[in-house]
Amino acid sequence: MKRELTWSELMLRRLILLACLVGLAVEADLLVEQYLWPIAANELALRQMESPAWSQTLHTLTALHASLPMSLLGLVLLAAAFLIGPLLLARREQAAQAEAPAAPNSSKQSLLVLAGVVVILAASTGCRPFDRPEFEEIDTSETGFLIPLEGATDQQVAFESETYLAERKVAAKRVQVPHRWVQTGRLYSTGEWMDTVRLIKVDRSPVTREWTADSTSGTKNTNEAIWIESKDSVGFSVGFNCTAFIEEEDTARFLYMYRSRSLADMMDSEVRARIQSVAAETAAKYDLDELRSRKQEMVDDVRADVIAFFKERGITVTTIGMFGGFTYQNPKIQEAIDETFVAQQKKVINIALFDAQQKENERIELEAEGQANMARTIAEGEADAIMKIAEATREAQSDPLFVQLKQFEVERDRIEKWNGEYPNYLFQMDSSSQSPSLMMQLPAQTASVMKTPEAN
Repeated sequence: MKRELTWSELMLRRLILLACLVGLAVEADLLVEQYLWPIAANELALRQMESPAWSQTLHTLTALHASLPMSLLGLVLLAAAFLIGPLLLARREQAAQAEAPAAPNSSKQSLLVLAGVVVILAASTGCRPFDRPEFEEIDTSETGFLIPLEGATDQQVAFESETYLAERKVAAKRVQVPHRWVQTGRLYSTGEWMDTVRLIKVDRSPVTREWTADSTSGTKNTNEAIWIESKDSVGFSVGFNCTAFIEEEDTARFLYMYRSRSLADMMDSEVRARIQSVAAETAAKYDLDELRSRKQEMVDDVRADVIAFFKERGITVTTIGMFGGFTYQNPKIQEAIDETFVAQQKKVINIALFDAQQKENERIELEAEGQANMARTIAEGEADAIMKIAEATREAQSDPLFVQLKQFEVERDRIEKWNGEYPNYLFQMDSSSQSPSLMMQLPAQTASVMKTPEAN
């Protein structure tokens, strides 16, 4: 006949069964966390930009993944209630029917069993931190790349390809980054949440840099001038400004060439060094005196080299310019240049004054010559007119009609101008002579004599 198990034996068996169930729950959680969830999370994270359905699926599975430990703990507690609960109730009823001295021992055994169940559950499941959902936003001036951090070896090697990065370009403006639990200690609850993918953002905004020798100007309050040397070994610095940005189609190339470095970092390091290198090569071709007149050639050489060089690396340089002039290492060079410039300016001023005075003298001479010519022309005109009048007079003297006409004009003028008085003297002209032959003094007339004829 089969022996009936005692309460203690039955409790021990059920505790062993409960421990097995707890072990199965832990193994199931580890299987999901270490193998299934990373694969699903990576795939869903990469596909969440394709359509809203994939994005919603990722949100749902992320919530289920976060609630998996609590769900397993609930199942274990439910199993413990079904396995241990009836035995505890039966033990309590037996204790109530037994004698009074045996009741404390049964209560102690029940409490010990309950404490063992709690210890098993606490040691097996534990309380790990909640997996808080992580979202990252991509600005309108940024381009995102979602890169899996875990996967096959061929995918890790493919990260070295620009094409691979272009395929991982993110078009969405909000991206969810899934996590997985990594146990770092003996206890199940000792560990941390780690990202399964990484979102790398490339800022395409234009960046402007001004590298000057003056600490009060430029992008930074430090001496960032471009120092170069002429052919005759005169050291000096020049100021440069540069503006660049990243075009949308060049973001994958930029990320491939410079990894996680920003455009601002590249402007302050590689772009500045390239400008300094090209400017130094051009400056080394000419002496200082000749180089001062070849600034534009230096700028053209820098533009031609730098723009083409960085375009192949995903950086579009839009502006490169020189400003501020030359700043020499030896201040005496600048002083000598200033003195030479002042002397040249004085020379230019004196030459200008001399030219102005010479032009004024020429103007006066031309004006005098013009007035002389005008007077000469007037005199010649008057002399010619007199000669013509004299000639006409000589010709007219042989014409009696002309003489008579002139006498009539003289008589007319005399009558018009006569005031009623006779002249005091009378000249009598001889017909054979041009001068008066007889001058007679006429008697003075009174007013009464003048009025007598009118009275009669």
